[in-house]
Amino acid sequence: MKDAIVARRSVRTYTGEPLRESVFDELAAYIADIRLLHDNIPVDIELCDSDEFHKKFGRSVIYRGTDFVVLRSARNIEGFLPNVGFIGEQMILWLTHKGIGSCWAGMAKQRERPARGELPYIIAIEFGRADNAPFRRLPEESPRKKLHEVILNEISRPAFLPVLDAGRLAPSAVNLQPVRYMTRDDDIYILRRRPPVKYRAMDEMQQIDVGAALANMTVMCGGACTFERQSEPPDVPEGYIYEYTMRLTD
Repeated sequence: MKDAIVARRSVRTYTGEPLRESVFDELAAYIADIRLLHDNIPVDIELCDSDEFHKKFGRSVIYRGTDFVVLRSARNIEGFLPNVGFIGEQMILWLTHKGIGSCWAGMAKQRERPARGELPYIIAIEFGRADNAPFRRLPEESPRKKLHEVILNEISRPAFLPVLDAGRLAPSAVNLQPVRYMTRDDDIYILRRRPPVKYRAMDEMQQIDVGAALANMTVMCGGACTFERQSEPPDVPEGYIYEYTMRLTD
């Protein structure tokens, strides 16, 4: 899973070859025990094939994966979007680890209103056998900002370096890379750049980006970490939004 942080890339073309049933059994087992960022927020993870997905989301959506993950969540609860990003990125890393290509399907919109009792749709992930899209071998192959560009102060502990680098490599909507980091003593503060314009859809996508970065960081430290939202966050530079405080527990 740690290797998958570097290897993962967004795959948008697929061979169309069906995945083995055993893959879905393993994925379902992984989902059953997946770590949540907020365990008090109801979520629903649905696996469906391409036909089912396009029936719900329309054929005009250009996604070519053979299969999809549909992520639903209760809304209007603090942290629901980072929670979805946290869950989805873990699944993407798992798929990468299994040699399966994937991509966030951020433009997909459900055609109909949720059925009674169904949680609101948030975002989807397409996946399948990649068509000529080899996984990355080196961090330098990823089109990401340099580490010094995303860390806003001096690193307080050398042990933070691989964890921060894992966060840096996380995907983000249209690769805007809004997540930033500050460290102080034993804590890593996760911040987000304010969007240049007040655009709700972009703001929501960037909160999902935060969750994806936290998932990468969690995998890199082997899950030995905690996250909290402090009522009185540290001094946050102008133009940034405080999101979480991370502490390594090992």
